[in-house]
Parts: sequence; C-alpha cells; structure tokens
Amino acid sequence: MKKLLLSIMSLMAMNGAMAQTPVGDNDLANAYATQTITGRIAVHDPSIVMDVTGSTTNPKYYIYGSHLGRAKTYASGNYQIWHTFKTGEENAGTSNSLFADVNGKLVNFKDAYSTQMVKKVKNYKGEEVDFPNFDAHAWQAKGNNVKGMQWAPDVIYNKTMKKWCMYMSLNGDNWCSTIVCFISDDLEGPWIYQGPVVCSGFSGRYAHNGFAASGDWKNTDLAIATGCTSLPQRYNTDEWSPYGPNCIDPCVFYDDDDNLWMSYGSWFAGIFMIKLDKENGLRDYTYTYPYQVKGVTTTAGAANANATSDPYFGKKIAGGWGVSGEASYIQKVGKYYYLFMSYGGLTAAGGYQIRVFRSEKPDGPYKDCLTSTGIDAMYSKYILNFGGDAKRDEGVKLFGNYQWETMPNAELAQGHNSAIVDHKERALIVYHTRFMNRGEEHEVRVHQLFVNQDGWLVAAPYEFSGETYTDNDIATQQLYDATEVEGDYQIIAHPYRQNTAAMAYEKPVTIHLNADGSISGEYTGKWELVSGTSYINLTLKGVATANAEVKFKGVLTEQTIDYTNIKALCFTASVLLTVWLHRVVPVCRLAV
Repeated sequence: MKKLLLSIMSLMAMNGAMAQTPVGDNDLANAYATQTITGRIAVHDPSIVMDVTGSTTNPKYYIYGSHLGRAKTYASGNYQIWHTFKTGEENAGTSNSLFADVNGKLVNFKDAYSTQMVKKVKNYKGEEVDFPNFDAHAWQAKGNNVKGMQWAPDVIYNKTMKKWCMYMSLNGDNWCSTIVCFISDDLEGPWIYQGPVVCSGFSGRYAHNGFAASGDWKNTDLAIATGCTSLPQRYNTDEWSPYGPNCIDPCVFYDDDDNLWMSYGSWFAGIFMIKLDKENGLRDYTYTYPYQVKGVTTTAGAANANATSDPYFGKKIAGGWGVSGEASYIQKVGKYYYLFMSYGGLTAAGGYQIRVFRSEKPDGPYKDCLTSTGIDAMYSKYILNFGGDAKRDEGVKLFGNYQWETMPNAELAQGHNSAIVDHKERALIVYHTRFMNRGEEHEVRVHQLFVNQDGWLVAAPYEFSGETYTDNDIATQQLYDATEVEGDYQIIAHPYRQNTAAMAYEKPVTIHLNADGSISGEYTGKWELVSGTSYINLTLKGVATANAEVKFKGVLTEQTIDYTNIKALCFTASVLLTVWLHRVVPVCRLAV
C-alpha cells in the first residue's frame, strides 16, 4: 500500500519550490490507475532544438542523438510524446537516409563523410587558402566503421548561413576522432557534409583507415590552424591522454554578442572550446589561441597535462587528467552561462550523473557553489569524482539515482543532457535515463529547470508535464502562502557519494513543515518563505551528515506527480546536495 501524494516539493541545498491544487472525486478515481504514456522514445545523448518556421506558438521540437537516433514533437505534447521520422537509425540503403552528397543525391550514412562542400577557408593569418578534402571515415583508426561510431550530434540554426547545422562526432579508436559539420535546409535532412571542424589522434603512432600512422598530421587542418611545418612535440607522444582531448560530444551555441562557439571533449584531457566561423559553420581559423600552462602563456614544448590553452585544440574549460567528465552542454539562462557535464559511466551501474557549473562569460571560468569562491571545473591532477568512493565533490549535482513511490522502476544513470529555453521562456533539461531491472534500456526524460535566488539551477522533481510557471513568475509572484506550504512531506536527498556501482538509489523519507516554521521528522530544522516571491528557504540538520546544518534555497511550483493525474506542489533546491520534497496528504490509499 502507498499513500497517494497530493502535493509535492523539491529542494536543493540552496533552492526550493512548491504549489497545491484542490483534488476532486474524479481526480481521485483517476489517480488509482497508473498512467501510461505512449510515445516514449529511446534516443541516447539527446540534443534538443526548436523549429519555429511552422508556428511560433506551437513550434516543433527535435532531438538528435547517437547512432542517428532522432525524434520530434510539438510543444503541446509536453515533451513526453515523441515520434521518429525517416524510420531506422543506421540502416542499409538510401530510402530513409538522412544524408545527401554535395550534389544533393541521397547517400547512405556510411558514405556521407567522404566529400565536403567547403573548398576555401581563411587560415590563422586571415589569408584565404585551399581547404583540402577530409574524409572523416578515412581518419578513423584502421578497422573502424562509421556504424556505431556516430556519437552525440548537436544541431543549431546558423543565422548567417540561414541553414541548419549538425555537428556530429565520428569517433575512432586511439583518439582518431573528428567533429564534422553537416548542413541542411530542413531539420529532417537531407544533411550534406560541409567539412571538418576539429580532429584528434594525430600522434603519428596509429594507422588510420585511409592514412599511414607516420605523418598523419599532414592530412588534417593543423597547419591551417597553427602554421606548423612539422608535428609539434606536444602531440608526438605515445600516450595521447592526458594532454590531448578526444574530439567528440560537440555543443554549439551563440553568446550574447552573437559569436558562435563550440565546446567539445571528454575524459582524457578534458573539455575545450573553439570559436566557429558564422559564414561557413566551421572553425574560425583567424581566432587563435596561445599555448598556456595553468593560465600562463609559455613556449610550447613536450606535452603538459596542465595546459589550459592549446593553439590547435583551443581553450580548456573543464576536466583533464583523465578525470571523469564528458557531454559538455552550455546554455544561457538568465544572467549566467551554465555548463552541464556528465560524470561517471553511462551504463546502469556506471554512475552517470549531471553536474552544473556557471560563468558570466561563455568561455569561463566555470565554477560551482560548493565553496565561497567556487570550485573550478578544471583539474590539476587525477581525482576520482563520482561514485561511493569519490575523493572530491564538485559541481551542482542536479539529481542522482532515485525512485518516487509512484514510479514503477528507479531511474538510474541519468546523463548526456541538452538544455533549452523554450518558446514560453521555460528552461528545460533533456537527458536519457536507464532504469532498475531493465538492463541497459534507456528513454528520454525532460524536467523543468529553475534559477534560485542565488542564481543556481535546480531541476523540478517530476518530469515536465506542461507546467506554465517561468523563472520570472517565481521571482516576482508569491504563488503560495504559509498555510498552503505547512504539512507532511516526503523528501529525497541526492548525495554526491552514492554507491552507483551497486545501482543504489534514493527513496523518500518523511518530514513535517510545522506552522511555527520548524521542521521535524527524519530531518530537523526550520523553513521560511521569501515574501513577494515563490522562493523558499530550508535549513535541514542531518541531511548531509549527522550533525551538520545545511541551508537550502529553493523554488516552489506546481507539477503533476509522475505516472498519475494528480497535481501537486513541488520544491527543488541544491548546494551541498540536491533535495526534492513533495507534500503528502493521506486522503486515500493507493493499492499497488
């Protein structure tokens, strides 16, 4: 037997949110049956993009993911019901192909990387030079195929080109990977190979599908970007990592000055950023980068894992030293640019989890809120940063493995997200999740994001279901008074050091928000509303460690409880850890 949850809260160690709607007889009767959503989609590493060409009031939203996973929906579908198109992911033939050659003829995906559109570019001196053809499949390590190696694309509308641009990483063993750009007039393709953006693995040590190991750098754009006439010593190494990044997981975005940027990279040397050319969607070779170690410009020599800027790879903004961290995604929400990272491994027992840093500038520095000055997203040595044995906690952890009472299975290993501010100014996070007792199956989920009063992102505790409140509503309206907030709550705390290898997950426990502002139950403390807003402050003892008090600043909002039709008040907040709360009203019992 489980209590029917009639109102909800979600809290994170500096944030909070909450709301309540009366429940009638019909609502209660409907709530007895578990709600099923048809139209779930399995797209790994989903990247969301909005298309307003058909309608600005009900635009289409598309997601693209690894292995050509793709789907679309209208906003009216609440980002839960998705439909695939040109069915089949990495299929044979051309009948459902997403790709065309430079002449517009449909080609199979495996033939889409051979011949590029762009023939001329401006080099690091601003001089127009030939841009030799780059066969991205030929660059992959010898024996690698295109199938199974098309990872984590990101799609954006290029306002200068008036084209959709897809940035796809074609992965290869031994770091022989490339991020390329495809262009199209339509989000459903066909996509045409524009050219390479950045590549890795040119150490002269590994054979490629189309090139010998020796002198392999001559087949790249290294000379166009840097002017080098021989392979620099820092790349001439038996071990590419921890100096060189793997060129995968692109994220492309405009800053407030309309500059176009791309972050990329993963474990190994970390996350880097380069400026793109708005005229062709490729790298802006005229924008150059010094060689720096720990932020200090110096003469380049042998590989140094503490390099923070590289003439070819660009500026490092996170990670390094082989430390866990991939799938960078940068989204401006309000005042700040937020950097999302996925720590851990992507399997159900791998400990995948989303961490967030912020900066006032698109290229950083990106820091968290765990100390008075913030912990930088970059590393200067190897440290285990996820799982039960982690040695350092960093980044705002949005959530971890968890199960609310109405969920049939716990959600595990959520990660490789994208984010968007939609047409109604609602910030959303889009990610894939795995589940307890479902092997490596995965599905897309979408949660709303809010900014708390200190400017940190918090995720709503339930998946998005058409809620209408925005950050402006939260900051300017007191939607709930104290009498609506007091009561019994279930709370889930998301610790940093979770035994993810054993697929451990968090379940709710009960606390009571008393009318006098105190908190009793599993955790003790105090609570208060922030007058004139929908912010809430909670001080909880025992949620992090036995005797420590942690102050959470959160956001109150109304949501629909997962797998029910019941509306509820929600509260979400985070700093030292994330906490979610929902209000419990034992009006009836729900048999399970």
